[in-house]
Amino acid sequence: MKKLIEKRGSISRRMKELIDGIKTETRAFNEEEQAEFSKLEADLAAVNATIDAEKRAEAALAGCGSDDSVDQQDNGGEEVRAANVIVSDFIRGNELRAGEMTTTSTGSIIPSEFSADIIHDTVALSGVLNMVSIVNSKGTYKQIVADSANKISAGWTDEIAEITATDAKFKTIEIGHHKLTALSKLSLELINQNEFDIASEVMYQTERDFALKGEEAIIKGDGSGKPYGLVTSGTAYTLASNTAITADEIVKIYHTLKAPFQQNAVWIMSNDTLCAVRLLTDGSGRYIFHQNENLTSGFAGFILGKPVLVSDAMDNIGASKKPILFGDFGRAYKANINPDVSMQVLNEKYADFGMKGVLSIMWIDGRPVNPEAYVTVSCPA
Repeated sequence: MKKLIEKRGSISRRMKELIDGIKTETRAFNEEEQAEFSKLEADLAAVNATIDAEKRAEAALAGCGSDDSVDQQDNGGEEVRAANVIVSDFIRGNELRAGEMTTTSTGSIIPSEFSADIIHDTVALSGVLNMVSIVNSKGTYKQIVADSANKISAGWTDEIAEITATDAKFKTIEIGHHKLTALSKLSLELINQNEFDIASEVMYQTERDFALKGEEAIIKGDGSGKPYGLVTSGTAYTLASNTAITADEIVKIYHTLKAPFQQNAVWIMSNDTLCAVRLLTDGSGRYIFHQNENLTSGFAGFILGKPVLVSDAMDNIGASKKPILFGDFGRAYKANINPDVSMQVLNEKYADFGMKGVLSIMWIDGRPVNPEAYVTVSCPA
């Protein structure tokens, strides 16, 4: 899905480049440009159709085989395309029919299908968002977590003997929403190109920005106006050096994670840190990193049999940095994304530039809920 979304964005950008070119030179398409634009249109339609098909397949898996799900799958692609047309008309300022747009809880007027698509694709574009546990609550989500010092403790009890009580304690944490915004500025010339799928372009730019900022916050956010990041919690492991890492330390990090969380564990690190790890060998001179042959999986490869996710939001190895996370992040972190994405068209703000602004807002929050489920690796000061 991530590759398809990125391809859609690439096609849309090339279509925009062609349109900007003829606009600058105040001329029409030549024969070669018209042929390329027509091909791009066909490619964009094919990519959108494939994305729609994948979403219908996901809906089918989530529908548990109910009779109603068949009709939803058959109409899914048409609903998505209809939402794109409505949003395009919304941006262009065309008059909309009654019932085409509904006011959401956020006060925005936007089709629910389009809002759901933005959230779905944002998650798909971010490897980290795709791994954590996500709920879609319009209000504050309350998560019950066990007190790490006072857990339920089972024990063996003799016949006709008193059962030993445990002082198990639980606490409730609240996961609300923080406002994440993205602004796309579009020229009037581009908006007035009816054959240009303006909704897909706005969607891609919005999803890309949301994915980048959301992933950065979920990794290293401080909770001030943004989610708490993974690096604010976890089982601590400190490297011996702030300039390098060893193969032995990689093994020790792996076994710092408790056994119940090792099965679905994933490594997260920056590209520079991965480069350093790729140079490490075991006692027999074999590299501990293994290349991933499935290029569409989103993982760079495997370390000690566990997949590696590269994120630009992660620190590189350095003094007081936190360059590696390792664990089961679906059980470690909970994110709350409001299902209503707000979209506003700014008609006046950029009018003197011959442009319109499209302001999109997503409400998201999150925090670690189980520090035992992952390891946070730190460098010494």
